[in-house]
Amino acid sequence: MASTLRKDRVVDSYMKHIHAFALKRIRTAADHAAAKKVYLRLSGGKADQGTRQYLEVLVDLIADFESRMEEHAGSADITAAELVQHRLQERGMSVSELARQTGMQQSKLSEMLSGRRDWSKAAIRGISRMFSIRAERFLVGDGHPKQ
Repeated sequence: MASTLRKDRVVDSYMKHIHAFALKRIRTAADHAAAKKVYLRLSGGKADQGTRQYLEVLVDLIADFESRMEEHAGSADITAAELVQHRLQERGMSVSELARQTGMQQSKLSEMLSGRRDWSKAAIRGISRMFSIRAERFLVGDGHPKQ
């Protein structure tokens, strides 16, 4: 009886999230922003099994959209620095916050983003992981904004 109750609660919380924000392929920047908002709201506290299962799928959908957008951006004439600036903006992050989360000095990161300094291996590694940007993006051309 107890396991049936637990399964019902898992299904109930999962379905509650589905009704609030359906799990479907993310196709637009607006859908992407909404999905990230849902993720941030749900991942902030203690989550039950249904919520964790919902978040697993939502994260996959967000990552898929970001990967497709990176491929699209890769075909355009966008530098790594511009892509990083875009990712910062869409996440509402500052350069200082990115530096803190990647263990870099803010001043050096700012110099890399502005083109006054070459990308370091540590910066490429940290930013690539955090923003799902392929490391090769930092090595194409000069990776910095056009002057």
